[in-house]
Amino acid sequence: MPEVLKRMLPDSLATPLQRLALLALAGAVAASLLSIAASQILLAAAIAGAVAMRKPDTSEAATLRPLLLVLLALFLWTVLSALTSSDIRLGLGIVRKFYLFLILPLVPALARGRGRLTWIYRAVFAAAAVSSLAGLLQFAADPGRDLLHRISGFMSQWMTYSGLLMLVLVSLTAYVLGAGRRTLGWAIPLAILIFSAIYLSQTRNAVLGALAGIATVLAVRRPRAMVAMLVLVPVLFVLSPQGIRDRFSGGWNVSDPNTRNRIELFQTSLRLIRDNPWFGVGPKNVATEALRYRGSGEYPDWMYQHMHNNALQIAAERGIPGLCLWLLFMVRLAWDAWRVLRKKGTKPEDAEATLAATGALGCWIALMAAGLFEYNFGDSEVLVLFLFMAGAPYAFLVVEERADS
Repeated sequence: MPEVLKRMLPDSLATPLQRLALLALAGAVAASLLSIAASQILLAAAIAGAVAMRKPDTSEAATLRPLLLVLLALFLWTVLSALTSSDIRLGLGIVRKFYLFLILPLVPALARGRGRLTWIYRAVFAAAAVSSLAGLLQFAADPGRDLLHRISGFMSQWMTYSGLLMLVLVSLTAYVLGAGRRTLGWAIPLAILIFSAIYLSQTRNAVLGALAGIATVLAVRRPRAMVAMLVLVPVLFVLSPQGIRDRFSGGWNVSDPNTRNRIELFQTSLRLIRDNPWFGVGPKNVATEALRYRGSGEYPDWMYQHMHNNALQIAAERGIPGLCLWLLFMVRLAWDAWRVLRKKGTKPEDAEATLAATGALGCWIALMAAGLFEYNFGDSEVLVLFLFMAGAPYAFLVVEERADS
C-alpha cells in the first residue's frame, strides 16, 4: 500500500489487511452514491477481508444476536411469502438483496477503532459532493425539465438520488455538531450543495425526510438551534421560484394529480392487504397483482409498480406478519442507537460514538418520514447507505458491552 495512503488512514489500523478491508467497506458505502455495481463488488471485498482477519468474538456476537435473529425471521418469512406467491421465481429474486444486510455485522468487525467510522463518513461526504454537483449540472443544462425528467446525478431515478443525499445531509449535520467549528469551512458549502440538489430534484418525500432527520439531530445535540430551523424553512419556501412552491404546496391539495394518484395507491394497497393478510402477494409481485385491486382505470399500469410507502409495500408483499417483523427490525436499530447515545462520555472515542448514534437516529427518522411517501427501503443504493448509518453505533455498543462484562 502506498505510504501516502497509509498516512491518510486512521492510526488504529495496525495491519495491511485491516487497511484494505476498511478501504473496501468505505468504498462500498461511498460508491452507493455513484454506482451500485461498484458498491456491491467492494462490499464483497470487505466481506472477504473480514473473513480473512476474523477471530471469534463472543461479545460482538452477543451484541448483534437480537438484531440478527429478527433479521433472520424477516428473511425466512420473505422466502415463505415468495413460495406462496403466484410467481415464485420472481418473488425469490429478492433473496439476493439480503446480501446487503451483511453490512450490519461488517461495521463492528471492520470499523471498530478510533477514527475508522469518521474516515468512512468523510469518504461518503466526498462522494456526495460529486453526486450533488452532477445533479446541479444536469439542472443547469435544462432548468425547465418536467417531473418525469428530474435531476438524478449518477442514479437512474431521482427518488434514489434524493433519498441518498437526504441520508448524507442528516449525517453531515450530526458530524458537524460533533466535530465543532473547525469543520464549518467545508461542511457549510457541502450542506448547501447537497440540499440544493435535493430541493431542485423536487422530491417532496426527501425534503420532508431531510428536515425531519435534521430536526432529530438538533433535538438531541442542539435543541436551541431548532428555532433557527423553524425560521429558515419558511423563508426558503417563500424565496423559491413559483414552480417549486407549487410543487411542494401541491401535496396538501387533494385535487392535485400527484396527490390523487398517491391516494389511489393507498386505497389499492389496503384492498390488496385485506385479501392477502398473512403472506401478501409475494416480493416483486405487487406490480402485477395490484392491477386487480385498482380503483379505476384512470391511471397507467406502471404507476402500480409499488405502493410508494414502506409499510404498505412490505405488508402487500409479505403480509401483516412480515410488516411486524420489519417494524421490529427497525425499532431494534433505533433502540440500540439510543443505548449508545445514553452512554456517551467525555473521552475522544465517546465523541465518535455520539456522532454514530446521533447520525443513526437522524437517518432512521429521515428514512421513516420519507418512507411514508416512497418505498425507499426497497432501493438497494439507499439501503446500503442506511444500513451503514444505522449500523455504525454497533461498533461502540460492542466495546461498551465488553467493558461492562
